[in-house]
Amino acid sequence: MPRGGQPEEELKALLPTSIAIRFDAMFPNVADGKITRRDRQRAAMLRKAEPVLKRALEPTEVVRFATNGVRQLMWWLLTAGSMNPFGNRTTLVLTDKRVLLIHTDWKQRPKMFANQLPLDRIRSTAGRNSYIFIRSSREQLMFHGVRRGEARHVRKLLDSSSNKKGGWQNLCPRCFTATDSAPPSCKECGEVFKSPRTAGLRSLAFPGLGDFYLGYRYYGLLEIIGAGMLWALFLSTLVPAVMAKGKEGALVAAPLLGLVVVIHLGDALLTRAKANTGLHSKDGALPTP
Repeated sequence: MPRGGQPEEELKALLPTSIAIRFDAMFPNVADGKITRRDRQRAAMLRKAEPVLKRALEPTEVVRFATNGVRQLMWWLLTAGSMNPFGNRTTLVLTDKRVLLIHTDWKQRPKMFANQLPLDRIRSTAGRNSYIFIRSSREQLMFHGVRRGEARHVRKLLDSSSNKKGGWQNLCPRCFTATDSAPPSCKECGEVFKSPRTAGLRSLAFPGLGDFYLGYRYYGLLEIIGAGMLWALFLSTLVPAVMAKGKEGALVAAPLLGLVVVIHLGDALLTRAKANTGLHSKDGALPTP
């Protein structure tokens, strides 16, 4: 990492060279002669996202800002709770044409899928503290865990109006063709995507199997362990009760059976919804450095 010299020169040395970046918008503090650790972190963030940006952005498209946080999905928040940050880490890249969301791992490396919202589809933006709310005519994105100053800067950069139509688009992980739907394969390159229905059915059979199918192996393992413990509790309650009291003893385990059924159904719905957040490739994932 270069030291000394002008802050602008130091940061430019850290940035990817294959992407056009509007420096004054990306690093507003540098105009005052300031360079912070966070500025360096965001420069490194762009470099890690470079393999995706090189293929997703148009030749004349310019990056205006980048930050990272957690894509907040209401259904995920209500069901998965504190696990949300582990499954929805995201790099947000704002260009002069779109808002690009890149799903990442904990080291901010591109991982599973990407989505975009063209600027001409944004209906309004809002937020407070570390939250950014971006509304289209179809849905609202909640993005949190962003530094407060960065959240304010993104909202300031985004235009808003009251008459724009359309919603978020999925991007093919291989050729980055945009689509408003969730097709079984890419019409441009033929890449085959994993089925949300299959993911849901696998989780219905046993919680966690659908997550493994989609590629969320650590989260799926936790679900499998939790569901296995619940099944062990159910069987350890059912078998002694039936042996002692016959059919009447089975009623003792009925509440646990109801809980098992609810968890299986809930995880199936959750996994299917998770699969619909982006196009999960059968043959690979997003390109990484």
